[in-house]
Amino acid sequence: MICSDFHPFTKIADILDLEQPTMDYFPTDIFEGEMAHARFFEEETRRQMPKCSYRKYTISEIINAIINSGFCLEKFDEHPAWTNDKIPGEFTAIAMKK
Repeated sequence: MICSDFHPFTKIADILDLEQPTMDYFPTDIFEGEMAHARFFEEETRRQMPKCSYRKYTISEIINAIINSGFCLEKFDEHPAWTNDKIPGEFTAIAMKK
């Protein structure tokens, strides 16, 4: 399994300019918003896109979900944000099924 996604650190700051709400790191709230890449479309197309429900997980929730699903985590890398290379923006997890 290869999982690459936005780093949960983005919960507390819009460091990737995704136009998503910022929140505390640990809450489990579900919120409604645009899909992550909607901002790359023209405004007319963007208005026609349905809203999505989100739940932003913590790093430990992500890693534990991988382990609890029967995978053996082989590698976990954090990558710098596009806008600031001093803070995390994305991560990649590589795991093998046991």
